[in-house]
Amino acid sequence: MAYLESLAPFGVKRAVLTGLDGLVIEALGRGNPPAEVLAAELASLVRHMTPLAEALSGEVRRFTLATENHEILALRVGEYVLGAVIERGTDRKAVGQELTRIALKVQNL
Repeated sequence: MAYLESLAPFGVKRAVLTGLDGLVIEALGRGNPPAEVLAAELASLVRHMTPLAEALSGEVRRFTLATENHEILALRVGEYVLGAVIERGTDRKAVGQELTRIALKVQNL
């Protein structure tokens, strides 16, 4: 089943669905960063942020990384991570809502 197709109309530059092992399950888009790099880095970030989240009596659920020109929106769904790279100025709220909608589907994997 294709999960990420619905992100294309939002101008998402790159999106991935990965496991916590960092392997690409599904990818959307082209260009940098390559899907394999984005997946591996998102999984690594979740693994490295987990101790801090646990110290706060919680778990990593979502995070954002911003550079001068791009943002990465990421959601953790159980043993999976959804991430989308968008250009600054893109409708961030709409992309976030769509990622949340996709996350509900992924929970049933």
